[in-house]
Amino acid sequence: MNVGTRMVVALVTGLLVLSGCSSSPSTRPGTKQLPSATLAAFGGGAPLDLAALKGPAVLNVWASWCGPCRKELPRYQAFSDKHASTVRVLGVDFEDTNTAAARALVRQTGVRYPLYADPDGRLGARVLPEVILVDAHGRVTYRTYVEIASVGQLEHLVEDHLGVSL
Repeated sequence: MNVGTRMVVALVTGLLVLSGCSSSPSTRPGTKQLPSATLAAFGGGAPLDLAALKGPAVLNVWASWCGPCRKELPRYQAFSDKHASTVRVLGVDFEDTNTAAARALVRQTGVRYPLYADPDGRLGARVLPEVILVDAHGRVTYRTYVEIASVGQLEHLVEDHLGVSL
């Protein structure tokens, strides 16, 4: 690869990261606790105190402008429908300034699990979509950037990182 091609590849890669949307996994060392922040319920309701969240819980971090996020929302809903009595699923609309588009996406995809808004980015995601797994003690046991391709993939992550038998 010549220098010009390498520069173009580096520029495109940097733009993808800065755009905040990626469909490829990029595991980042997770923090042990969620940040101390309270998120408003999407569309009203009780707020979510992230630092007080106890699992087992799956946090789906998404935004209406993220293509892979749009595709995976129904997969999280299917997981929630199947395992609601065992694992909580919560969605966080991250740094999304177009709330009308976000609400329309929620209607289109049939998402019914609890959703919260994080317009200020207090959850600290760098790339979307992101999945965060929280155990019964409130510790983050897994955090990665990945498009969930199937309910089975999410089940596998929950079993491996939360120790929950599904």
